[in-house]
Amino acid sequence: MFKNLFLICCTVLVVSGLPYYAQDISAFLSRDAPRHAPVESVSPQPVAASVQAVPAKPLAHYATGIRAASIPMSRDGHFTSDFHINGRYVRGLIDTGATYVAVNRTTARNLGIGLANSDFNQQVRTANGLTNAALVTIDRIEIGSISVNNVQAFVLDDEALSATLIGMSFMSKLQSYRVTNNTLELVN
Repeated sequence: MFKNLFLICCTVLVVSGLPYYAQDISAFLSRDAPRHAPVESVSPQPVAASVQAVPAKPLAHYATGIRAASIPMSRDGHFTSDFHINGRYVRGLIDTGATYVAVNRTTARNLGIGLANSDFNQQVRTANGLTNAALVTIDRIEIGSISVNNVQAFVLDDEALSATLIGMSFMSKLQSYRVTNNTLELVN
């Protein structure tokens, strides 16, 4: 009984130090340890006057005011959704392998981003090889109740990029993201 109690107490201490979205206690429990140890009556032990009890933290919680969005996986296995970028709706594909958000020239023009040929001074490697791009800052990207300001992005020629990619310059500004039951959950 004390072995199981010790295991549970130590596990709660370790888990409570993690960010709330990583507090899944089941990952710390041994497969052999019972999930619900029987509770026995134990007489309380005296506690030194200088030690104060610490209130237990919940294993997982969501504070009120959390902004979230869910994107279901499409039939092709990607996570694609409508984003509100600089006040305009743009279909975007989540790409955690892309360092930056990436849009083509036509989309950039529709978003109010004006560029000269001389702005295309960054050489980037894409799935189609090396190409030149312009590094810009998008004022705001929104999806669901999530809003992220000042997101760096690359603008590529239309021939080099046919779809808008939502890369890590957006994703890294979120509090968390994860895939559960074929749905990408974004939290900010």
